Amino acid sequence: MSIDLLIMISLALLILAGLAWGWMTIQGLQNKLSNHTKSFDKLMQINYQLNKELSELKKELNSVVMTASSRSGVAFSLEEISRRIDTRINEALASRVMPMLESLRRLESSVDDFTNEHEERMLDLEKRTKSIGKITPPSFSAEEDKIESLFNAGKSAEEIARDMHITVGKVNMVLRLRKLI
Repeated sequence: MSIDLLIMISLALLILAGLAWGWMTIQGLQNKLSNHTKSFDKLMQINYQLNKELSELKKELNSVVMTASSRSGVAFSLEEISRRIDTRINEALASRVMPMLESLRRLESSVDDFTNEHEERMLDLEKRTKSIGKITPPSFSAEEDKIESLFNAGKSAEEIARDMHITVGKVNMVLRLRKLI
């Protein structure tokens, strides 16, 4: 095998290994992202349940306030109580949701870093393969000229092949291409 073919096979194997590594890394990141998505969905369900409970508590509180104010004559501000409850619920939600959001930001940053690194590697690999593609085949014109000069000197194809240590078929091909036979 020629060295060019070995280089091309090695390069192809290197590219396949790089793509396999990239695919496995992306799969790992997708699994992590899936886990974070499930956690975020669970938090959204909890938020929905808390809002539902809040709505029920407001209704109960309203009825209690109405009952208490009618009995004691003291007016409670339902808006003030509602605002305080909303503040406490929002604080509780923020303490649970914020760590998840920060984790998602870190994961997104990791995915972006990986994507940029992978793109840089692919560009570098493309640059290297362009230089390999510019390999020029060896020139046979000197050998062909010698075959022609020996033929013109009166030697047969078999004699030329023996003298130059090449096959008779190659000698005949050169002579046919140069329209000497």
